Amino acid sequence: MQITSRAEYDAATTRANAISDATEGTPQAEELARLVGAIRAWDEAHEAEHANGPEEVTGLTRPDDLSISGLPGNLGKLKKD
Repeated sequence: MQITSRAEYDAATTRANAISDATEGTPQAEELARLVGAIRAWDEAHEAEHANGPEEVTGLTRPDDLSISGLPGNLGKLKKD
């Protein structure tokens, strides 16, 4: 089984949750194993989509300025580098 779209991924995770308590050796347990494998493969292939990186700078202040500027109201007093 291969997941090829976000809709298929959502459907697979919903189905896996629904049959997560399947008894070992049953057809549902085999289906669950296939679903989990496909979900893991999708997650690994799309890992970068869930990575957090630095925030984009769009103004005079940067997110990391808060620790040196004190209260959020002081952010307007910062000068551009």
